[in-house]
Amino acid sequence: MPRVSICIPAYNPDYFELCLRSALAQSFVDAEILVSDDCPTDAIKVICDKYVRFVQYSRNPNPGPESNVRRLVQIANGEYIKFLFDDDVLHPFCVQFLLEALDATRDRNTRLAFSPRHLIDDRNHTTGFVNHFNASGDGLKIVSGRDFLRLTALNHVNLVGEYTTALFRKADAFDGDGQFRLYRMEGDLFRGLIDLSAWVELAQLGDFVIHPKPLSYFRRHENATSNPQINWKFIYAITYYEDVLNFAFEKGYLPASDLPASYRNLVNTYRYWQNSFPQLNARIAQIEDALT
Repeated sequence: MPRVSICIPAYNPDYFELCLRSALAQSFVDAEILVSDDCPTDAIKVICDKYVRFVQYSRNPNPGPESNVRRLVQIANGEYIKFLFDDDVLHPFCVQFLLEALDATRDRNTRLAFSPRHLIDDRNHTTGFVNHFNASGDGLKIVSGRDFLRLTALNHVNLVGEYTTALFRKADAFDGDGQFRLYRMEGDLFRGLIDLSAWVELAQLGDFVIHPKPLSYFRRHENATSNPQINWKFIYAITYYEDVLNFAFEKGYLPASDLPASYRNLVNTYRYWQNSFPQLNARIAQIEDALT
């Protein structure tokens, strides 16, 4: 049984081969590479056929990004899950360093390892750098699950980032009844952010460890599912921050003294997106009335 499953939910073939090659180039070798294909054409399969000795390819029988992520966790054979989305790229030492970080901090009850990440464009040029916790130097940094939940509910930012940046244990993706816990579907839809939902769930189990080196590259491009112009469901990614706020307050992670600042920050988040989603205007007015 491999120790790590590198899971690639694939839909867009435009950057897929570079993505796949970054998985194949990992320094950590006790890993399987799983590709679950949602592409409406055979383009992903054609690429995987070139690497058939090294890749376990299958089609997703129930197409959709939420179902594809869940399916990969369920079919993975590894003790650990390392996601890689089809337009992103891993640093060659990503799996090794994140796994070592989790192993080194096991006595701290860490449940997730992640790192700062580079942002890249459609030409593989670096366009930004994200390091919300200011990890630096050669040492690992621990963030408690409680602090992560409070800071997320207060600031309405995905402080870990996308699935590509993180590694976690497969066992933690399921509850005591064996049900997938990282996000709860409503039919074929999840009304939120599937990556942030996973981090919220894992933060309730323990702490997070940050490796200071940037170990992944998150691609932004016009055809990305995170582009609100082409993804009508993106509004759920925005309003999900209010769900996290309510959850964190109800469970005691966000103190009452933080509520005014949290709601003011939420209004600022909604205002940033209101031109793309005018339906946010009514909620902005409700919150502002409550704050006055």
